[in-house]
Amino acid sequence: MISAATDGFDFLGWHFKVQSNGKFRCVPSVNNFKAFRQKVKDIVNCPNYGSKEKAKKLAPIVRGWRNYHRFCKMDGSSNSLWHISHRAFKVFNKEKKNNRHSSKMLVEKAFPTVPYSENDFVNVQGEKSPFDGDITYWSERNSKLYDGHTSKALKRQNHSCGICGMKMISEDTVHLHHVDGNHQNWKTKNCIAVHRECHQYHHMSKEKS
Repeated sequence: MISAATDGFDFLGWHFKVQSNGKFRCVPSVNNFKAFRQKVKDIVNCPNYGSKEKAKKLAPIVRGWRNYHRFCKMDGSSNSLWHISHRAFKVFNKEKKNNRHSSKMLVEKAFPTVPYSENDFVNVQGEKSPFDGDITYWSERNSKLYDGHTSKALKRQNHSCGICGMKMISEDTVHLHHVDGNHQNWKTKNCIAVHRECHQYHHMSKEKS
């Protein structure tokens, strides 16, 4: 399907459009936001989990969604999570073991904030191409696509996988691996950046053993 950029189009969960002033704008697509919101609602309203378990399950989903759209226009009411987080607060606060303070703390844990900067993409230098064989450049550039603990781990490891030792190139998806298996332990020595495939193979091997 061919569409004019000024009319706007959806692709991979984003809605792209060139506005009348010539400025490019990207926002989460309507369908993407609906699917995400439904996933969050299913957990918030699930009677099989307590508030602490719900907050634990929600955090990676919300963080992942916000990270995925961190270069979009995320301010304004259209992509706000206020209503659903307020709903979560009401559900958490109904539990007898919770009060307003503990419920608020759980909501903050369940809906972690992620910084965003509209159109702040990592540009490609000059005539560089993913097929030019410059693994060093592309591994370092790929590292800039991540932030937080993952970005720090990549820099410490010289943009190489902590399991296989190979460089991270543009086609690779980077995962953050917790060495001791405790996802609440964010100490430097416990967090290493690894290829997604290496990460999956590591856990599969561990389960088999």
